[in-house]
Amino acid sequence: MELLNRAQIVSKVQGGPYNFRTEATFTATAGDGSLQSGTYTRVRGSDGALREDLRFGDYAASSITQDAQPGWTSNWNDPPYAARKIRELVPYRPQSFDSSDVIEQIKSASYGGRDANCIEFETIVGEQRLPGEICLDKANGSMLALRTGSKLWEYSDYFTIKGALIPAHVVYRESNFSMNADLTMTALEEKPEEAFVVPADWMHGFVCNQGSLPVAKSAPQPRSAGGSDAPVTDISVHLLVSSQGTVLNAEVVKPVRDDLDKEAEKLASTWVFEPGTCNGHAQDFKIDVTIHFQGR
Repeated sequence: MELLNRAQIVSKVQGGPYNFRTEATFTATAGDGSLQSGTYTRVRGSDGALREDLRFGDYAASSITQDAQPGWTSNWNDPPYAARKIRELVPYRPQSFDSSDVIEQIKSASYGGRDANCIEFETIVGEQRLPGEICLDKANGSMLALRTGSKLWEYSDYFTIKGALIPAHVVYRESNFSMNADLTMTALEEKPEEAFVVPADWMHGFVCNQGSLPVAKSAPQPRSAGGSDAPVTDISVHLLVSSQGTVLNAEVVKPVRDDLDKEAEKLASTWVFEPGTCNGHAQDFKIDVTIHFQGR
């Protein structure tokens, strides 16, 4: 806990608030298995305003949130998998442990040519057990790598901005997907007001002062095979959950295996939710859920 707390402290911006512009160029696996390039730009105002612009292959989408008048292009909520992942990686956030993690040992090691403290742990959720490891730079406390199950994150070439250590290079890998991203971050003297004007032809919405996402009431998982130590294949499914709590549409986020993909979509379509709300009223929501296939 102390090691991860240190990683969070050394990567925390000091003072502020500031106006920041973050730019990421990346290469990632596309839906057809080829490698495609993309860009992701975030402009964060000191008042909390946020503009995001995403490009990946033929996909291009943008979103603006300022005060109570957000706007977005029509395809913003249906991005390809790579576009979802870059938004998870940027801005950078160090890992933290929770009650599902069991620490096994801390050892001295080397990672990426840096002297490191590496924490071996296991994440236990129900019958699922995922081995993991986090490596942190001994010299400055920054995170070098995180591995959990078949997923791997690597961080390198840290730079300093407003007292925070931020990685300039991030690598993410899982079973049939990989991403390499290069990041730059700039503090702006003034907020670029023109960047936060929502074009008239965009989708317009409103901010939920009080809201809640749908909560699963009935969420069956597929039959498992093998013992509790059998490997697990996770499939993420994008759902449109109605204001009545039923699933209107289910679509696999990233194809894994044709038979499991179809089973995951069919099973997730049967899930029942407590509807999500916005300002006290039930609304349709788009969310992602995970279907676990153990030993399949």
